[in-house]
Amino acid sequence: MKAIEKLKKELLKNQEIVDFCEQNKLTQEQINHGISELYLHKDNSEICAKCLGKLPCKSSAYQMMTILKYENDRIKIVYKDCPYVLKKETYPIKFIHCQNRENEEFKFDKPSQAIPLKAIYDFSEQYEKGKKLKGMYLFGGFGVGKSFLFMHLAKLLEEKGARIIFAGYPDLMRQIKSEIYGRAEEIIAELKAVDILIFDDIGSENNTPYIRDDVLSPVLQYRMDNDLPVFMTSNLNFNELSKHFSETNNELDDMKGRRIIERIKYLMKPFEIKGENYRSDEWK
Repeated sequence: MKAIEKLKKELLKNQEIVDFCEQNKLTQEQINHGISELYLHKDNSEICAKCLGKLPCKSSAYQMMTILKYENDRIKIVYKDCPYVLKKETYPIKFIHCQNRENEEFKFDKPSQAIPLKAIYDFSEQYEKGKKLKGMYLFGGFGVGKSFLFMHLAKLLEEKGARIIFAGYPDLMRQIKSEIYGRAEEIIAELKAVDILIFDDIGSENNTPYIRDDVLSPVLQYRMDNDLPVFMTSNLNFNELSKHFSETNNELDDMKGRRIIERIKYLMKPFEIKGENYRSDEWK
């Protein structure tokens, strides 16, 4: 009896249990008969209140929620699906003109990687389709881990059901230039509409008016208008990239170069990464 009274005292600290007993005008005898159900619900509801879908499920009713009911003079537990268990369809990352290196090991051990790595986790945690979030522009020397950071990001977002294109920018632009008109338009339409767009190594392509004005510019504009995130890696900072986009076939057009950079700045936050080149023979 002492054990039951101790359990009842704990139960009556839970306002939901108190409200349930009052609403159903339960007697002490009825509470005693249903004390196991009441205690089970108390434990599970407290676990669920702390989780809200953000933690691995620790409820005894794994990935289910418990509801208390009083029927036929008995306290009953009813189970329902947890609303935070999202049955999402996932889509494999679409790699275009770049190697899928998802399974390679890479150490994020450079001090300059710490801030962008935190930004990647923050973005992944906040990401929802349709939510306005700025992407990231990673720039720095060769082999400092820019692509690997975004490979990590892509894997995190893949788990959240995002459709992702991870494209090697120079080779993709060469492909678009060589395609017949209809096929090029199909590729551009896909770049515009995909949930997450990652351009790897922008600024190392052979810039042309067509690529700048008829491919990149409309893609960025569409994504600005529709709050679709963009991510880029480059060896160039914004000033260098602006100069790159201003020069095409020995012609100079500062205005169009600056216009592209303004769109990039609107869509992305810049992060510089410094350090040694991991693509050394020793690393390989």
